[in-house]
Amino acid sequence: MMKRGRNAPCPCGSGKKYKKCCLNKDQQAEGMHSDHKGFIQQPPRETAQKTPSKASEIRIRPYVLAKMCDPSEKHVQEIFLRHPELKEKNIISVSQIRSLSTEQLIEKLSELGISYDQEQFLGMCEKQDSAWDVAEMLWPKQLKSDKKNVSDVAGLAACMLWQRLYDEKKLTKVSIEMLDDWMQKGYEQLDKDPFEACRIWMKVWETFKANYDVANRSIDEIDAQFNGSQSFFNWCQDFEMELINASIDSKEFAELGVAYLKDFLAFFADEDAQFINQFKSSLGECYCRSGDQEAGDKMMRELI
Repeated sequence: MMKRGRNAPCPCGSGKKYKKCCLNKDQQAEGMHSDHKGFIQQPPRETAQKTPSKASEIRIRPYVLAKMCDPSEKHVQEIFLRHPELKEKNIISVSQIRSLSTEQLIEKLSELGISYDQEQFLGMCEKQDSAWDVAEMLWPKQLKSDKKNVSDVAGLAACMLWQRLYDEKKLTKVSIEMLDDWMQKGYEQLDKDPFEACRIWMKVWETFKANYDVANRSIDEIDAQFNGSQSFFNWCQDFEMELINASIDSKEFAELGVAYLKDFLAFFADEDAQFINQFKSSLGECYCRSGDQEAGDKMMRELI
């Protein structure tokens, strides 16, 4: 039987990474016969699982799907090497639309029969979370079109226009597509510069706090609203682990860890107990590494 990767989606259908979900249970079922070669493993994080009742409930956002199929992605380039005929399909890509100037984007929309009204677009963006959803509301004919590339051009143009308006400070709200890009940029930075990855992810966390009412919602509810390339549940744990690693060498990141983990525990205190205790343990470590030994010791004593 093929070995399942630790970072692969869990086969139980929870939407979580295998290492965060059923890996430990599977290892226990196998009698823990595998040779860990002396590595010390952290205690497993057993968290509540919610399996969708119907496969149709799992929806991939169009923007996420477009990024997955972008020719700039390594896995897509590998597919093209094996199937060069696919390269001739002339599919519109995220990177292609992103390279266009704002004037060129508006011209593309005009070619589709769309008269772009910036004030109307801004007003709709303030009411919605997703740029693609804005496109579907403002330009339904084009977004439902069966003609090649029409819906993709309109949807992706809306995503880029929202980003440009935000950069120009004409919009203060961050779209789901922008947030997804920031989150993925953090993952891309992990091997190159983990400190920069943590800085990017702190911006992601601040955006979740500002736009997703995290104080009054569960992790599952936020996950359902975001529905990005990575789940909110997985990302929260990845951010925690990266801050712990960064805090070993930097007091700055120990302090960032304290800020993030205190926030997280205040917002999600009612989540699974073992899951929360893991975050409390990490908060204790960050307190100690930031120089606040007393707060760190107090947090650790609470876990005994």
